[in-house]
Amino acid sequence: MTLLYPRLLRHRAKLLAAEYKERTPLDLHNRWAVTDESAVFVATGGTRVDRDKLQFIRDVVINLAKESSFPEPLDTRQKVSFDLGLAVALHKEMRIAPAEAAAGDIWAFLALIVLPDVAHWRYPKPPVDRVLGSDLTRHVFGRMWWRAHLVYSPSDSDPYSALHVLGEAAFDQIYARRAALGGSPHLIKSILRVWRLMDLQGLTERDILRDFVKRLLRLAPFVVFEALDESALDEELVAIAKESVVGILLADGRMSAEEAGTRAARVFGGSRSIFP
Repeated sequence: MTLLYPRLLRHRAKLLAAEYKERTPLDLHNRWAVTDESAVFVATGGTRVDRDKLQFIRDVVINLAKESSFPEPLDTRQKVSFDLGLAVALHKEMRIAPAEAAAGDIWAFLALIVLPDVAHWRYPKPPVDRVLGSDLTRHVFGRMWWRAHLVYSPSDSDPYSALHVLGEAAFDQIYARRAALGGSPHLIKSILRVWRLMDLQGLTERDILRDFVKRLLRLAPFVVFEALDESALDEELVAIAKESVVGILLADGRMSAEEAGTRAARVFGGSRSIFP
């Protein structure tokens, strides 16, 4: 059973974002709540989340934050660790449907009412898109729920193991283009399976992925990725990834096409085939 969450009206959210802008996590540690007079539920049928559940979600996130130095500032390693734990915790505990999770007002309620101290700890003096939900690829909580949702594989022993395949910046390259690519868990999971096969051997992952995404976007209007089974889609993406590697190797003019092709084959040659 999925749950409906309160939506913080945009006017109220903007006022709170402006009021809290310069506040520290400790300033906001006593400003949290599980209700707000301006919050509303969507006017459709469904079970509304209760106060106890919101309190439980806050407790889970606060405990995660404390494991990563809250309320003291985070270092880079702690940011990565907290974000990955947050992604799993929110996806496991919120029981929210993707259609509901696509509403930015829900994430604004979480960031500005239930967990303002954690939001401002993770992103001190945050830009408004980190707390308002106007861009879910940037929201402190919404982006991590979606990242977990897109890689979630319930049949795996660790359903969230793919969270570790791509770093946040790399994943954002895909998710930021969600209208064409990032909204499909089927495609995202295939990209991650292909990426696991690659041994980049000194090549820059960011450059390879950027080129790969460009090639995928050019293909998207002509291919219905959802219509391909896993094996066919993986095979298609491996071919595109090889083209990206060759393209990057040729770009600096130091390799012949034959040498680049041989090097690209080695990128995939050291891994077990994913195809039957």
